[in-house]
Amino acid sequence: MIEIKGSPKERQVREWLNENMNGEIPVNVKIIDVFKTFQNDLPGISYGCLNSTIKKAVAEGNGVIPNPTQGNSVVINKQDQGPLVANVVNIADLEFPDFKLHRTGKKIDALMSDHEENGGLYGGTVNIVVGESGVGKSTVLLSMMADIKAQDPSCRMLYVSSEMTRNDLLFYYKKTPAIANVPTILLMDYVKTGTLDRILLQIFNDEYDIIVLDSHQDVIVKLKEVHGWKATFAESWLTNMMIDAAETNGTAVLAIQHMTKGGQYVGSTYLKHATTAMLEMFFDDAGLRYLTFSKNRRGGSQTGKRLYFYLDKNTGDVLYDGERFDETEELSDIENTEAIRQQDLSKTFDDIFIKRKGGDSVVNESEEESVDFPDQEETDKFMHTATLEFNQRNRS
Repeated sequence: MIEIKGSPKERQVREWLNENMNGEIPVNVKIIDVFKTFQNDLPGISYGCLNSTIKKAVAEGNGVIPNPTQGNSVVINKQDQGPLVANVVNIADLEFPDFKLHRTGKKIDALMSDHEENGGLYGGTVNIVVGESGVGKSTVLLSMMADIKAQDPSCRMLYVSSEMTRNDLLFYYKKTPAIANVPTILLMDYVKTGTLDRILLQIFNDEYDIIVLDSHQDVIVKLKEVHGWKATFAESWLTNMMIDAAETNGTAVLAIQHMTKGGQYVGSTYLKHATTAMLEMFFDDAGLRYLTFSKNRRGGSQTGKRLYFYLDKNTGDVLYDGERFDETEELSDIENTEAIRQQDLSKTFDDIFIKRKGGDSVVNESEEESVDFPDQEETDKFMHTATLEFNQRNRS
C-alpha cells in the first residue's frame, strides 16, 4: 500500500489511490483517464496534484506492470467509502516551499509586495495580468523577466507563449533586445503534434522559479480544439495546475488574461478569486500607460496605486515613472496629515467652546470663581474667524 504522507492534498490523493487502486499503479497508466474518475470524488484537487503524487508513488516502488490480457486501460473499483472526514491541520504543522523573492531593480517591485523593503515578486503566487489590447501586457512581463534574470542569473524561468510564432518573437527581440536571454517555449509546436496537455503538465510540474503564461484564455481555447475538452474542464484543469505549481514548487506564475471590448474580465470567478493577485494595465484619458493592482495578497497597502510606464524609443526597454509615483505618494500623505489636523482642530474647538444656549457658567476649579460662557452667536463668529485664519496660514 502507498504510504500516507506529504501535504494535506497529497495525503488525500494517496488515500484515494489506496482505496480505489489497491495501492498499485500500472506504470504505463494514462493519468488523464484516472483523473476523469478522480475529479468526481475529490473535485477540489487538481490534475497536477494527482499527476505529481502518482509519479512519487511509482518512484517509491508502488508501480506494477499490468497484465497483458488487460491492455493499458485502468479499471477503478468504486467502493463505499463512508462519510468524508475533514482533514484538519494546524498551520504551524504545515510544510511550505521556499518562497523566493525576485526583484527587477525597478519601481514595479514596490507594487508587487510590501512584506519586504523595496518589494519584489514572491514565489508561490499566481498572478493574473489583464489589460486593454495593445497596452503592453506581454512587453511588460517579458521586460520583468529580463530584468530579474539580470539581477539573478540563476533564476529558472520560462516564457510560455500560446499565440506567438517564431517570426513574432523575432520582432519582439528586435524591439526589446533585453529579452534575448529569456527562455521561451512556443505551444504552437505542440498543438500541431496533439501533445499540448502533456507539455503543459511537464512545464508546470517542473521546478521553475517563474512561469509566464501568455495567455490563459488562448490555452483553454486550444485545449478545446486539440483534445476536445469542455471549456469548464479545460479552465479548471489549467487553473488548478497553476495553483499547484505555486503551492508545491514555490513557482511564481504570471498569466495574461484577455478583456472584452467593453473592458470586462474574461474568465470564471474561480480564476479571479483563487489567485494571489490581479495586475491591470490601462491607458488614461491622455493616452498614457499605467499599471495598478486591484487585488494583491502580498501587497495590500499598494493596491489601487497607479504606476505609469513607457517604452524607451532607443532600447525598447520598459521604464517606470518612479518620480511621479513618489510625488503622488507624498501628496497623499500630506492630504491625510491635513485631514487629521482639521479633525484635531475641530475637536479642540469643541473641547473649549461648549455650544450652549444662553450664558451658562461653570466654576473654574483653579481660581474658584465663576466663568461666563459666550452665547451661541459669539461662539459661531469666533470659530468662523479662527478657521479662516488657520486656512490662510496653511496656504501661505
